[in-house]
Amino acid sequence: MSDFHRSVCWDVENVTSTIQTEAVVASAAVFLSTHTRLSIQRCRINGRSFSSTGESVTEEDVRDDFLNRRTNTGTLLLPVVGESGSGKSHLVRWVKEKIKDSDDRKIIYLEKSKTSLRHVIDSLLDGVEDEEIEQIRKDIRHVTGTFTTTSLARRLITQLSVTLADLGKDAVAGKKRQLVGPRGVSLLLQDPLLQEQMLEPDSFIPKFAEQFLSDRESGEERPQRFSLADLPLSPDAVSDDMAAPTRDIVGMLMSKPELQVLAVELLNAYWDKAVQELSSLGGGRLLGAMKKVREIYARQGKEIVLLVEDFALIQGVQGDLLDAITETSQRDGKTALAPMRTLMAITSGYFHDLPETAATRISTSTGGFVYNLDIVLGESKTGTEDIATFVAKYLNAARVGRDALERAEGDSVPNKCDDCTIKSLCHGSFGASADGFGLYPFNRAALTRVVHSVAPQENPNAFIPRTVLGSGIIPILNDAYGSIRKGEFPSTFFQENYKAVRGVDKALPNSVSEDIEARDPLHAKRRRKALEFWADAPAQLENLPQGIGEAFSLPELDVEGQGATPVRPLPAGETSQSTMTIVDAPQTPRATPALQRKLDVVEDWAASGSRLTTEVANIVRTMVSRSVHYREDWLTPPLKPIGVGDAEGAGWNVKASTISIEDASAEALNKSAAITLERNPRNGEFFKSLVRVHAQDADGMRPQDVVRLASTAETYRAALRERVALNTEHSDRDLVAGLRVSLLGAALAGQVVPGMPIDVLYAAAFNKGQAWARPDISSRTEAWVKRLEAHLQHRAALVEALVSSLGLGQGAGAVHVIDAARAVALVTEAAQKWDLSSSELPKWAKEAAHPLRAGWDVAVRGQLQELTTLVHEIRECFPKSSGPGDRLVQQVSTALQMANAEGITGPQGPELEMRAASVAEADWNTVVVLEKELSRITDNQDQSAENILAVAAAPRSPHLQAMRAYLKTANDLLDTALAAARMQTQNAVSDAADQLEGLLVEWQQAVDDATPPAEAGK
Repeated sequence: MSDFHRSVCWDVENVTSTIQTEAVVASAAVFLSTHTRLSIQRCRINGRSFSSTGESVTEEDVRDDFLNRRTNTGTLLLPVVGESGSGKSHLVRWVKEKIKDSDDRKIIYLEKSKTSLRHVIDSLLDGVEDEEIEQIRKDIRHVTGTFTTTSLARRLITQLSVTLADLGKDAVAGKKRQLVGPRGVSLLLQDPLLQEQMLEPDSFIPKFAEQFLSDRESGEERPQRFSLADLPLSPDAVSDDMAAPTRDIVGMLMSKPELQVLAVELLNAYWDKAVQELSSLGGGRLLGAMKKVREIYARQGKEIVLLVEDFALIQGVQGDLLDAITETSQRDGKTALAPMRTLMAITSGYFHDLPETAATRISTSTGGFVYNLDIVLGESKTGTEDIATFVAKYLNAARVGRDALERAEGDSVPNKCDDCTIKSLCHGSFGASADGFGLYPFNRAALTRVVHSVAPQENPNAFIPRTVLGSGIIPILNDAYGSIRKGEFPSTFFQENYKAVRGVDKALPNSVSEDIEARDPLHAKRRRKALEFWADAPAQLENLPQGIGEAFSLPELDVEGQGATPVRPLPAGETSQSTMTIVDAPQTPRATPALQRKLDVVEDWAASGSRLTTEVANIVRTMVSRSVHYREDWLTPPLKPIGVGDAEGAGWNVKASTISIEDASAEALNKSAAITLERNPRNGEFFKSLVRVHAQDADGMRPQDVVRLASTAETYRAALRERVALNTEHSDRDLVAGLRVSLLGAALAGQVVPGMPIDVLYAAAFNKGQAWARPDISSRTEAWVKRLEAHLQHRAALVEALVSSLGLGQGAGAVHVIDAARAVALVTEAAQKWDLSSSELPKWAKEAAHPLRAGWDVAVRGQLQELTTLVHEIRECFPKSSGPGDRLVQQVSTALQMANAEGITGPQGPELEMRAASVAEADWNTVVVLEKELSRITDNQDQSAENILAVAAAPRSPHLQAMRAYLKTANDLLDTALAAARMQTQNAVSDAADQLEGLLVEWQQAVDDATPPAEAGK
């Protein structure tokens, strides 16, 4: 490896001190050492615009024309026009460096960085001693020393208001007459609220005031004139406190856009007068002073050469100055005023907006011509060489350094490359300009692409020197100084800020990018950017020239077993492509025009950053989504299959919500989508294969993409199942909710209660309940019965949904086998909670769940209270000490027979016999069991929903209601028979009556013993 590895030949300090974006900043030596021929066109003035004559000129041509042209008036005003940063000031500075003061010439130089009025006046009047002129200097110093930026802005707006208010209607024509005078536009400048809007920081007046008082920052453009945006016509401009005349003028302007344009023209037309009045230069004082200056120099036999770097800097005094510098020097055949030549830089936009009088003076003075520096470089070799020549001198200056440049004599610029030990390799790899200055760390291709990258989007071929240097060369050199030595160039900074321009620069083919990622993943991003910028985006993967690879720490690739071709030095202007190793790419079948258009869309998306069209994005989504769908077997775990046509409704569609593609159509990458496909080389080539298959051109699908499609389908099967489960509401969460509904419904039917074994719960959960009937229905409340009936109406559909989600279908699709392992786990989870108040239910479970939700807790507690009342009423007549229930029934039967014998039973006898038959098979111990369960809840205060439901829902004896009815009837019979027996005993009717009374008294005593004291007292 040579000494070129990670080598740099400049430092950051030299970059800062020698590469200047403002011509005035650099010293003369540095300026001249970096000066490059400008592309200048001679244009014809047409009013306030200009058109090219097709004539290109040099700086020397401009200088000679400026210094030698003869005019009838003895004055020459020669504009240099161009957009900001095009080199206008550079040309003016170059002319200044090429002419010197002499006995017959006075040079006045107005620098664009010295914009304050004091500097302008001092420069214009420099070297002239005169009492009147000295007074002007004093007045200007007083004005500029008295105001602050804020106070000057307020005084300017007030002065402009006065100027417009004093303007008579005869001073203007047409519709402008509506806007002048004390009730015209001047009112806008007087209202406090509207003034505040016009004095906002970014508005024209405060910007002007700032630069009127102090010099501008380097590179900062001076505001040119008022614009529509400066009019205080926002929707909230009108306030209740505003005077009626002001409200009228504001309303008129807001409703008539054509008057707004005229209002701006008025502000601009009388702005200079307002500035002059405020700065004590009104009444033609500056014009008079400049004439006096010309008179003085005329007596000295001198010609005045005025060089203006920016015409905008003399705002406020432009009218008088234009009058002074275009005033004829001849009077009565004699030279009364010194001849005057003015070379001034004007931005293209400002030239178009010049006042009509100024434009006329310029056109007359120049003979109708301007020099235009707006350069648009095409794809020709000339444009590339212009860029290389321009930048190479700055690169050399950064290597040589400011001190060495200033020590050099005249135009003799030292070339740092002359003594470089690796010059041959460097120039052979990176190239050099025609002047012999090396382009490292750039080459011609990289420089051209950098220029395109920093140019305005609307004009990517525009060459704007200030932008190229300030946004391209300087930051890249500063970054490369460190990143090259670390082996990290092209760095992340370069990758993010300098990109190929679509439609102008050829993009690196996506297939090459994919190949790079496969062969050099460690340096993939840097190698891609290097091939794109320094190798001009080759069609196949190739190694960089040796010097570029070594300098950028990008090792050569052993592509297909081929080594790199030896590098030979390149003469100036030759590209380095001939030294690159090219890898033959496999040939793909030729596509039809329609298919090729789609493939081009994918290529542009992957390689150039354009958006993927909706059509192509849908093709990709369709191919991927269907491959996943076809791959799914719906068996592990079982899930009801969906057809391709049903996929849309099941949530697996060809929309971005399912498969999101970065920069597809107008959609951003949706990270929540089931499948996300980012923009990268691998996906670009994959998409091309999918597009080919969709177009039934399967021969063009690469084998690796076939494998990837199968792998993708396998990978996202789970996502498909999850999406379908979620959208069809058959996810585990949905199934648990549905099973909970099923279990609660089974509890309502008395089939299960909380705490039962899982096998019992499992069986009940999947039972449609078509044969369910509660034997204890007589002891159920009305609310309980109605809820049960409502649930059973929809239970079959509920269970079918559960079974289809957890089972396997055969034949026509009926489910015969349930995935028990999965189902048991879900049932177990569902049984952890016996309440639906906070459950989010799937649609298919809502109808069956409706009776189990609203008022469910009240219904359960109502049933519990019903059972409690039943037990209490039974115990009133059947105390615990009564012994077995069948014994009680026997006793009552015996008593009934005796009462019948004595004829004292009354009409209740037959009813009691009937009720006795209804409890003949009753198990009276169930009362004891129920009583214990009820007391456990009451005594332990454990009234959780599960415990209450366990007692309320459990199946009970079907005879509870019959028991209570029997005991109540027997109790009523007791009262009647006992009273009759006592009456007969008093009459001593028979021994049977005595025996009956004894039996009834014994029974009554037992009842009294079982009755609580409070009730016995009643």
